[in-house]
Amino acid sequence: MEYVNDFLYFVIKPIDGEKHIYCSGVNLTRFSPITKGKHRLGQNPASKGLQSLNNEVRSMIISFNATPETIKNLFCQHIKPLKDELWYTESFIIHRYTESLGEAIIKFAPYELINKILKATLLNETPPKITLSPNELEEYLYELAKKG
Repeated sequence: MEYVNDFLYFVIKPIDGEKHIYCSGVNLTRFSPITKGKHRLGQNPASKGLQSLNNEVRSMIISFNATPETIKNLFCQHIKPLKDELWYTESFIIHRYTESLGEAIIKFAPYELINKILKATLLNETPPKITLSPNELEEYLYELAKKG
């Protein structure tokens, strides 16, 4: 399962059996035109949004009778689509992963992250209510960055 574009990524991949790694990241460089100067000092809306979202994803995992496990690892380092830019990333292990859990996460996470970022920047912008493909969301975010 994956949702990857120039602005963000959510990837879930197997490690062994029922154990999977959840990788998430936001491109702080690409979000900068959208967030720059529109937040309190020291609180980047993109990284804070991902932190908050990942707490919600952990709750979702538990609601699916699976278990999240915090770890520091390098499994996710190769995912970043644009390697020369600044990314904020997080990852954890999911025990007792199911496909339905993965689908729920990938459907929920991108929209919720964008929603959190836009609320934090106080932009009068609402992300599209429909589920966008990674490329469609990327186009939307590039257009938003041009307005920034």
